[in-house]
Amino acid sequence: MLVRTIALLAILAGPALAQDYNRADLIRGLCQKDGCDEFSVARVETVTRTGEGVLNRTRVKTFHASYQGRSEGPEESGYVFCSATRPAILSEQGGRTTALMIAPFASQDSRETIRKNANFVALYFSICHGAEAGKAAVRDLRGTAQSFGYHVAAAQSQFVQLKRAEDILHRD
Repeated sequence: MLVRTIALLAILAGPALAQDYNRADLIRGLCQKDGCDEFSVARVETVTRTGEGVLNRTRVKTFHASYQGRSEGPEESGYVFCSATRPAILSEQGGRTTALMIAPFASQDSRETIRKNANFVALYFSICHGAEAGKAAVRDLRGTAQSFGYHVAAAQSQFVQLKRAEDILHRD
């Protein structure tokens, strides 16, 4: 009987944890009328290190929180290039790799661009510097980047196409 009770509690704990709005492991990204995107970092694996940064392979669990509660989304794989001079978050789809080159001190990014990039920024800083940094970056990207010693000259964030994730290491 005790085994059945424990098994039942374990099964019910998954959805209950997803509904806990005070979960420290969840980072909130973009919020819109229908709710907010959230995620937790499931795995980070170093691919390679250079003098300019660290390329990490990542696995992220996604959620969507709204007035109806929090629903679990899929786990997603990607890469993050943790670099104080060329920060980037990468995704692969259909044999193509796309990188968002993050410009934390951008003077040419519109408020809408900054808002739309909130998930990427939160994910990048969470993976490279911890969950609290990811949460802070959504509220104050410039201040968070300054606190970690970033010095990125790019005037705006931009998406670039790569053949493979490792090509980010050789991109200027």
